[in-house]
Order: sequence, then C-alpha cells, then structure tokens
Amino acid sequence: MAEQKRPPRGRPQRTEKQIAEMRAKISARALRLFQEEGYEAISMRRLAKEAGLTPMTLYKYFDSKIDILRSLWAGIFGELFIDLEKIAAREPDPQARIHAVSLRYVTYWLDSPDHYFMVFMSKGISQLDVRGFVEADATLAWFYVLRDSLSAALGDGVEPPVKRLKSELLLCILNGIAHNLITISSYPWSDHEDLVRTAIDGLLPKNPSDAPICGDAC
Repeated sequence: MAEQKRPPRGRPQRTEKQIAEMRAKISARALRLFQEEGYEAISMRRLAKEAGLTPMTLYKYFDSKIDILRSLWAGIFGELFIDLEKIAAREPDPQARIHAVSLRYVTYWLDSPDHYFMVFMSKGISQLDVRGFVEADATLAWFYVLRDSLSAALGDGVEPPVKRLKSELLLCILNGIAHNLITISSYPWSDHEDLVRTAIDGLLPKNPSDAPICGDAC
C-alpha cells in the first residue's frame, strides 16, 4: 500500500487576494497614522501593533516604511490621474480640455490638503527615498494627461522643445498654486479658478485678432 503524503507543516501560503487585502489593511492604518502624527513619528513597530501584526509579519508585506509611503503615494496619484483622464476623455475641445484637467489637478489638492502634505511635505524623507518613486515609468506616465492635453491645445505650429518646456512650466505653476493656497491660506489669494485660467491662458498661443493695433510703435 502506497504511503500517503502528509500535508506540509506550517501555515498555508496566502493567495494573491489575501496578500492584497492585508497590504490594503496596513496601508489604511498607515494613512491614518501618517496624517495624524506625521510620517517621521511612526515606526514600523508601532505600525505593526496598530495593524495587529508582529513586526516580522509586517516586513513580509512591505520592505520598509518608505515602501509603505510610496504605496500610499501611488494610491493618491492613481485616484487623481484616473479622474483627470476621465475629464480629458469627455472634453473634445483641446483648449477647454487643458483648462479642465488643470483646474481639477489644483482642486484635488485643495480638497485633500492632508494628501498634499503627505505627498509633498512629509518629514524624514531623503531625495533618494523620493527618486525611486518619481522616476518610475508608472509615475511619469500619470503626468502624460497634462502634457498631452497642453500639447493638443498648443497645436502643431509649436515645436516639440517648446511644448516640453511649457508642459514643465505648467506643472510648476499648478503645484505652485496648490502649494501657496494650502500652506499660506491666510493670504487673500484670488480665486483658484481665476489663477488657473490666467496661468493656462498665458501658456497658450495668443489669438492674432486680440493683438493691439499699434503699427510701428509696437
């Protein structure tokens, strides 16, 4: 009679779904703690306790605390840029499209200042920590909706190097608007919609019919 195989000892392997669910649970605890107390103040041991895990178990799901933070960043950017892509897809006019996605980009951060602080102003993070996330192809691809929307609004008459320069300037402007309105909120800023509209109009080609008639004096 053939000998029956005994089941392997130890806990059964977790499925991909179970792993994803546990990562989501840990991320949710981390999000709350980072927002309430700051990224720098929370240790992996503290996070493990809050999630009902041992530190050793926590490290099976995330390699480090910065790994958890990058996961949260990815979730925040994913939520934002999926929204921007939907807005871009339903707006056929190129100039209206760049205005709409730019306004939503700024409004998202204004509506979620805690997300803004976590992404752009968390303490205890080095440039090396950030670089791996920012330079990843997946992260860069999110910003294509802004780049491509501006490119379409600029039209074929604008050279690619100029389009690239203006797309970079656009991102600096939008982040600057969000940053100032969030971090210097006591200043009597103009309405954010007016700020975004004026900034975009400054990047787009001027309508020749709007130019002043001044002859040789121009």
